[in-house]
Amino acid sequence: MPTLPRALRFLEFLDRLAKATPASSHAEARDLLERTLNQVEDEYSGVPFDPNNWASDGRFYPPQDDKASEVERYPNVIVYRSKRHDTFIGQNGAIEIRGVDGTVELTKSGADGNGVWS
Repeated sequence: MPTLPRALRFLEFLDRLAKATPASSHAEARDLLERTLNQVEDEYSGVPFDPNNWASDGRFYPPQDDKASEVERYPNVIVYRSKRHDTFIGQNGAIEIRGVDGTVELTKSGADGNGVWS
């Protein structure tokens, strides 16, 4: 497999995530994010999976529990902070990924057809 630049790998991740079957719970959404991102990185980054090197190896890694926090006024939503993105996951399995500048990169409804904020 050829390697792709980070920006193209991120777009591939978003495309695959958008096309995937919606999740029905927070846990399913986390699993979907992790599987999808790791598949893209395994195929196109050229960097072996090693979370100990997350800061220097150039590979994307899934959101981590130590970067999770509750969202004020939205008790059914958890946000995961990454270097350049915030990933919001609803209790219903909905996902929204925003750049740190607030640009919405992806909105995916949960299996119930509702978004993160509905």
